[in-house]
Amino acid sequence: MRRHNRRSAALERWVAAVGADHPDRLAGDDAVHMDFHPGNLLASGGSITGVIDWDGAARGDRRFDLVTLRFGIHGGGADPGVARHLDAVLDALPADVLRPAWAHMSLRMVDWAIRHFTPPEVEHWLDLAEQRVS
Repeated sequence: MRRHNRRSAALERWVAAVGADHPDRLAGDDAVHMDFHPGNLLASGGSITGVIDWDGAARGDRRFDLVTLRFGIHGGGADPGVARHLDAVLDALPADVLRPAWAHMSLRMVDWAIRHFTPPEVEHWLDLAEQRVS
């Protein structure tokens, strides 16, 4: 990320700073899916009926999955109202949960895009990641 471009390098510095300010793991004993996105949700009649693909699940703070979901709907055809609603939910999370979870997902998605996708797709993920960099 440091060598990709100025934006990704700045994001990497922010992620490192957040990591230095927070414990290695989010506290909690909740079941956390870790890959909570629309492709892993089963739905019928407008209601979620199940969640699949639990092979990466862990224990931690369940609110991490809300951040994962926000990244999962970014540019994926979700109704804009869904993103606005989820952003409002995230705005209400305590900083000691939101900041490290956002840093984790920002690093995860931007790094993945750099390694596997085109520069415009990297910019797509940087656009989302930078929304909560502070």
